Amino acid sequence: MNVLIIGGTGNISTGIVKALRERFSGEGETTTITVFNRGQTTDSLPPEVKRLHGDRNDFAAFEKQFADKTWDVVIDMICFRSEQAESGLRAFAGRTGHFLFCSTVCTYGNTQTVVPTTESMPLAAQSPYGKNKAACEAIFFKAFRGGAFGAGNGFTVLRPSHTIGAGNKLHGNLGGSPTFIDRLRRGLPVIVSGDGHGLWQLASADDVGRGFAYAVGRPQTFGEAYNVVADQIRTWDEVTCTIAAALGAPAPKIVHIPTDLLLAIDAKRYGGLREIFQYHGVYSNAKIRRDIPEFQNRTPIAETIRKAVAWMDAHGYIKSAETDSHEDKLIDMFRAFSESAVKMLAPAK
Repeated sequence: MNVLIIGGTGNISTGIVKALRERFSGEGETTTITVFNRGQTTDSLPPEVKRLHGDRNDFAAFEKQFADKTWDVVIDMICFRSEQAESGLRAFAGRTGHFLFCSTVCTYGNTQTVVPTTESMPLAAQSPYGKNKAACEAIFFKAFRGGAFGAGNGFTVLRPSHTIGAGNKLHGNLGGSPTFIDRLRRGLPVIVSGDGHGLWQLASADDVGRGFAYAVGRPQTFGEAYNVVADQIRTWDEVTCTIAAALGAPAPKIVHIPTDLLLAIDAKRYGGLREIFQYHGVYSNAKIRRDIPEFQNRTPIAETIRKAVAWMDAHGYIKSAETDSHEDKLIDMFRAFSESAVKMLAPAK
């Protein structure tokens, strides 16, 4: 089995490499795994993984580099725009047994009426990221249905959601604040938008990687899309408490502040909240569990959280709360307002 991963060193990619080696060593099949990227990201892959370097956005050079090569499997983890998808087709269509595209649940948008959202729901992305991934999906699906991949060759879309592990910054409900982990560790108040009851799924990169790896070469996945997401559904309050507990931190002091107020104060700072985190993020994994029974959520989430935070510590991504006073000022303001409102408006006893 000759496998190429476009990307290969990121959070999910690392889980895919681990799962591919696990799968094919167990099946007794000789496998060669090659990753292609710019060589600018810290690489923790095993030495037997082959490395190719280049820039996929230099389309002519990228396509020339692969023009005389064939692959059993290509997994594209870093295709984010239509032009990249079209270049990927020119590079690999007709010379690849199974092409897997990493998309995202953001392609569904935030207007879905079925929770958990299934793959049968129409795509209605609102964020630029989701719209671009949906456009890539459309290009690949059209090519596959038109026979561009070649007789007997397959194409599959996989849509992860919030996936954590070493190689990805762990964030809370407000997005990627560099002080979030420090605040939890020190028992400082942390903000969760709304009433904290928004629903969310946290998946381990090792588990998501297993979904990709065991989809490889499976004819039942050809022409299909799959949500590759966690089993467990938590509220954002529960997510915050789960992260704190995994780190051995005190029970978090959660302060609920209305989402509309947060966005009115600083829509740029809370851009992730505006586009994604204010909505329920709950997706069904029943389809992938049916077609790929090896996909299981078997990695303890606390273990995954600790690995992610250790990676953040090692790379200097966690900052002291003192480096950013915004959250403390906001909490003090909101508490003062709430106390004043209660005094003024609460019924007399």
